[in-house]
Amino acid sequence: MAGNSFFILGSSSGLPQAERATSGYLLKTGTSLSLVDCGGGVVSSFLRRRLNPNDVDRVFISHTHSDHVCELSLFIQLFHVNKREKPLELYLPEEFIEPFKNWLNAVYMFPDKEQYKITFHPVTDKFEFKSDLFNLSAHQNTHLVKTKAIIEELKLPNKMQCFSYKFDVEGKKLLYSADIGSLDDIKPLVDGSGFVVVESTHIDLDDFIAYAKEQSATNFILTHLGTDEEIAALTEKTKAASLTNIQFAMDGMEVGL
Repeated sequence: MAGNSFFILGSSSGLPQAERATSGYLLKTGTSLSLVDCGGGVVSSFLRRRLNPNDVDRVFISHTHSDHVCELSLFIQLFHVNKREKPLELYLPEEFIEPFKNWLNAVYMFPDKEQYKITFHPVTDKFEFKSDLFNLSAHQNTHLVKTKAIIEELKLPNKMQCFSYKFDVEGKKLLYSADIGSLDDIKPLVDGSGFVVVESTHIDLDDFIAYAKEQSATNFILTHLGTDEEIAALTEKTKAASLTNIQFAMDGMEVGL
């Protein structure tokens, strides 16, 4: 892996694909790794790249759909089996912290009894992470707003928290959309971003292609991809539009920063 880079561990949509893991990414800054989302197949994808789990210093989760978070407890089990000693920082949607602690207890991972310290940090809108390695800002989007009626009907505590993350690594900016309600969620965040990793499932693709034409200085990487047939059709659309600033994510792809 390059010096500073954004690495794709899983590029599948929420409909799992045999040849792709679901959502999972790594930000590499020097020797430090930050895991961004941890869906199905991400742990195996991580190990397949011969990466060291102990280099993961922190985890950022965008939202709690299974294809973005279902293997987080498995990653923590991997740390446990490897007898991890250094602390782990977990940055989770605020609404997810207590349920996830309860889940860890339910699967006998007991976070309060680990041999290393796990610190839980609540992520809310406009949350900022700042360090000597990189800065991050969280921006709540509308992906989960469509569930509001069900939440109210069932009187659930869900806060519909889903965050797009913008990274600044030594002045180089990358935007990870996570899942969004529409392209409008991230348009205010694109400016100044050299790379935009944007999901392809929940956006109007014709609108996206038109927008990508306008943003010719930005490199877009389409992720959260469906079947091979769907990808082929989308590839034809981008070719027909003569776009040169769109790539398609693949598990194992690395973007230098």
